[in-house]
Amino acid sequence: MERIFYNKKISIMFVAAMLVLLLLVCMLLTTLTQMASMNQRVKDLDALIKRAKADETAKQELIEYMKTDEYVMKWAEQTGRIPKDDISWVKDNIEGK
Repeated sequence: MERIFYNKKISIMFVAAMLVLLLLVCMLLTTLTQMASMNQRVKDLDALIKRAKADETAKQELIEYMKTDEYVMKWAEQTGRIPKDDISWVKDNIEGK
């Protein structure tokens, strides 16, 4: 081993090769770490997209329900806009038609 480093040129090339090898290993480890992080990020974003689609469907169903007479009558009764007696009269007249 001592004989290899007698020549200055060979020893410099040896050190440079070791540094390049170390750099490549560090780059590989960094890439693998980032890849795992990115895969987790993809899974998180997929879950967010699915949740957003479910929320959109629920919102559309709520909007359709809010257009019904049943919702309007419940809302009017709960907010005190129409007394219970009037709600009963409205229900009887609307449902009877």
